[in-house]
Amino acid sequence: MNVLAMVHQQFNVDPKRIYLTGHSMGGAGTFYLAAKHADIWSAVAPVAPAAFMMNQDRAAILKQIRDGTVPLLIVQGDADTVVPPANTRMCADTAKELHMDVKYVELPGIDHGPVITASQKAVYEFFAQHAKN
Repeated sequence: MNVLAMVHQQFNVDPKRIYLTGHSMGGAGTFYLAAKHADIWSAVAPVAPAAFMMNQDRAAILKQIRDGTVPLLIVQGDADTVVPPANTRMCADTAKELHMDVKYVELPGIDHGPVITASQKAVYEFFAQHAKN
């Protein structure tokens, strides 16, 4: 959040187009910051989120994102050997049950590291489709 504040000071930031993405533990951080600061983000995209610690609280965390009307893209490789795809599917299913604006993309044959580059097209297309009103 400090870096975001610095960027606001030094650059002309369009407040209608502020996005957040992260991979692995950064994906878990994406969920956390999206919930905590839902008023900021135009859309968020956790990639292969290592969000194991939020499993029991995932509905409450996702509700904060939903209540902030933040569109959510979750990307996961189906061959991930670090973050089990079943864990990410569970999170995506909960988001769907909460009637969130969510899209889940599972990339076939992609492991944990390669999902970073393999996800970029979907992430940036998703971001381009969302701006705050």
